[in-house]
Amino acid sequence: MSKEKIGFQTLVKTIGEQFFREHESSAVYSYGEEDQGLFCFLGIDLHPSFELNGLSAKMDDWDIYASCYVTETQVIMDKCRLP
Repeated sequence: MSKEKIGFQTLVKTIGEQFFREHESSAVYSYGEEDQGLFCFLGIDLHPSFELNGLSAKMDDWDIYASCYVTETQVIMDKCRLP
């Protein structure tokens, strides 16, 4: 399984699979290589009708989010704001 998929699945489970499914249309998943490993971010905007956050949004602009680093051997959780 790819690191991108491992990160996504970890973040969905962290936020809550049911909660994610209910808000999937206003969710954004992104990832990129960093020194610590593959950085993965999943953000959910609970008020998308006002202004939908995009990839340029800061972490605290998201109502709900979770982030992690995926290395060759482990997933290291980073910052989260959970429901």
